[in-house]
Amino acid sequence: MKYPKALIALLTVALMIPVFAQAADVPGEQFVISYDMSGESTLGVVIEDTQKLKNAYSSLQALTADGTIEGKSNYTSVTNCTSYGSPGCSQEKYFNYFANLGLCDLSLTTDCVQSVQATDGSGKSLAVNPIGSFPTAMPYAFQGNQAINLPTGGSNFLVDIPGAPHTAGTQYLVVANMQGQKRFKESEFSLQNFNLAIFAVSKIAGNYEINGPAADIKDYTVPLGGISGGGQAMDLNSGKRAPCAQMTTTECYVSWPLPQEITFGVTLKLHTQISGWLHGRTFDTSADISKTADGDQLVNISGKASVVPIVFASYKRSQLPKAVSDFYAARPEIAQFGYGAGERDPITKVTKYLLKAPSNYSEAELEEVLTWYTALKDTAPYAATEWSVRSTGNGNDPQGCLKDKSQLNGIVSTNSNFFISGPPVFNSTEASLDYKVASPHFLPNGDVFKGTYNLVIKSSVARCLYGFTAAPVSAKVSVVSADGSSQVATTVLGERNGWLRLSAAGFTFSSPTVRVKLTQTKSAPKKSSITCIKGKTSKKVTGIKPQCPTGYRKK
Repeated sequence: MKYPKALIALLTVALMIPVFAQAADVPGEQFVISYDMSGESTLGVVIEDTQKLKNAYSSLQALTADGTIEGKSNYTSVTNCTSYGSPGCSQEKYFNYFANLGLCDLSLTTDCVQSVQATDGSGKSLAVNPIGSFPTAMPYAFQGNQAINLPTGGSNFLVDIPGAPHTAGTQYLVVANMQGQKRFKESEFSLQNFNLAIFAVSKIAGNYEINGPAADIKDYTVPLGGISGGGQAMDLNSGKRAPCAQMTTTECYVSWPLPQEITFGVTLKLHTQISGWLHGRTFDTSADISKTADGDQLVNISGKASVVPIVFASYKRSQLPKAVSDFYAARPEIAQFGYGAGERDPITKVTKYLLKAPSNYSEAELEEVLTWYTALKDTAPYAATEWSVRSTGNGNDPQGCLKDKSQLNGIVSTNSNFFISGPPVFNSTEASLDYKVASPHFLPNGDVFKGTYNLVIKSSVARCLYGFTAAPVSAKVSVVSADGSSQVATTVLGERNGWLRLSAAGFTFSSPTVRVKLTQTKSAPKKSSITCIKGKTSKKVTGIKPQCPTGYRKK
């Protein structure tokens, strides 16, 4: 069965009923949404953001519609394309693409991963040996076109790092992909999303159903908009979801914990350039962005893996925790929205087996997320190591400091379960960059969860926001709890190669605000002295801009 791309996001988080079925000895990196469609209707929650990075397939689709207005027009035909301009894929159509970026070589010289790096805890660089593409042949691969900003869509790839062993070997899957579109009769594609991830993996054999785009227009039930290409793998032998980071019909690379002492880095050479802000699941994050001789963007991102809590639970409707029941009773307008399966109730319109999940990671969803934390007694049922980076856009820009759409302005990274999507918000009252996060207070083993936060911001952007000169700046990073109290957190500040780097670590949850405040000491203007002469008379004049008195001239 081929899943329609418009529905992949739904399939990514749930088609069935979540239950507490994951074995205690299975690592969080192999978390899958189990299901049970029998019996009483249920309501559950899942907050876990690696699924969209797993089992990603490349595809380029050309579509026609009954209109040309996004959000109001519906698809009327769809064609899977091997290239732009191939049969059925002419310019006047609406296009969506999802492109996995391969390892650069003689045949792939741009929109590709130039290199992967790894450094151990002592700072020693480790050998990284490319293994090859996986899958070897991507079923829906397509040829890119630099002239119209369309990257080539191929396969992800594997590397071996002998000096960085994990639980099940030394192999790693590198996932880099882009998602974009071209509206009707536009001349080139625009980039919507960028994702980058590294998974520690090992291979198992099996019988799997791979994801792919639908070719039947009847499967497309949403108005015009973006599409994504990822989801959970189905093990056809067991009838259950398989914990694959990437798979073919016969092979599955399962995920394992990433070694946290290793600093991983990825360098990308991009003609389809990323801009705005990035969000990462990394720690000790750094970034370098430059231009190549041919005008491409060279992006290097490095950091250590973070431990990120996973929130997942489901309850029979008759047994809902009171906090959850009261929350949705007071908000009937959002009670029926989510992912799930089973028929909708004819009166309430609620899906029988419903799973709630953040759709935009917005501030409007924060109260709902905190309500589920309360139902889980503020404890995450799972946790997993993660190394990933994704685009978030530019956010609000009242001062016009982010108007350059061609540059990358910053990277914010945190190990929090939930975060407000987008860059830090400039708080004009506090003159600070504020970033809201949320997580359960406890990890599955009962330990208090300790938060990490990294901010890498372009120096020119920070100085623009604050109206600073080119002189050095200092910073204060504070963590403000939901009740207004301050927490102690370790902080670091440095400026190098045009980037400011700040971090905070060791703070606790449930919903603190990380606040970064930059300051700059204004030095007093320097005085200087000159000698002025008038005939045989001379005078020494000292001041900020000394000038000779009338009748005198500078010696």
